[in-house]
Amino acid sequence: MHINTKKRRKAKNEEVPEWMVTFADMMTLLLTFFVLILSFSTTDVERYKSIAEAMQSSFGLQELNPLSIIPADNPPKNENIIEPLKPQPSTEAEDADIENQLESIGNRLETNFTDEIEKGVVIVERDEDHIIIRFPDESAFTSGSDYLEPAVVPVLQKVGQLISEYDMFTIVGGHTDDQPINTDRFRSNWDLSAARAVSVAHELTWLTDLEEKFLYVVGNADARPLVPNTSQENRIKNRRVEILLIERPDNTERDVYQGIQQSPLLR
Repeated sequence: MHINTKKRRKAKNEEVPEWMVTFADMMTLLLTFFVLILSFSTTDVERYKSIAEAMQSSFGLQELNPLSIIPADNPPKNENIIEPLKPQPSTEAEDADIENQLESIGNRLETNFTDEIEKGVVIVERDEDHIIIRFPDESAFTSGSDYLEPAVVPVLQKVGQLISEYDMFTIVGGHTDDQPINTDRFRSNWDLSAARAVSVAHELTWLTDLEEKFLYVVGNADARPLVPNTSQENRIKNRRVEILLIERPDNTERDVYQGIQQSPLLR
């Protein structure tokens, strides 16, 4: 019976080699060490140095510098160990998506209405803060009338479709020369210029998604001529309807009216 007990003890001791105990202790300490590091997003450098030196002595790694992961320039306390993600520079495609609205509209107008611009049916003027689409009187209306010429109607509808794709203030302004008018339909040039602006506004919104709450109609009469009304040629230039486009930020109604008062149509 005594012999059997010895054999059993000997067999039991052979199941776990002695070096495994030391190895398991070392692995446990290593695991604790790395869990401790990962559990902190920020650390006190001086405190970290003392812990690292203690770990160095425990493992007997005298030749290994456990502080090599600490920057040589001794960063300030509580510096973030994990560097924050830095925003990547935008690509050319992303830059194109955020292209300035006015620049985009101006480019498309000059591309899509090349023939009309060459024929003088449409005049496009571009500036940093606005675009003016001008329809001369002879291409849009007959003398003393607010009825649009049939040839200009599809052009206005195309313009309305283009504008509706952007967030813009759209101001339609009618202009006349200084020759007075007094008919059964129009009491003065104010009536005529306003009626012509309304006719253009109707075509801009016809079969388009142009938001009418951001559309303004203005009758200027002869108050804002392009050139002095000193000749018949100059008077022809002054008779026109203009579509002013201004970028639409997130403003209040009051800001909108202030912007219109400062617009080129009303200067």
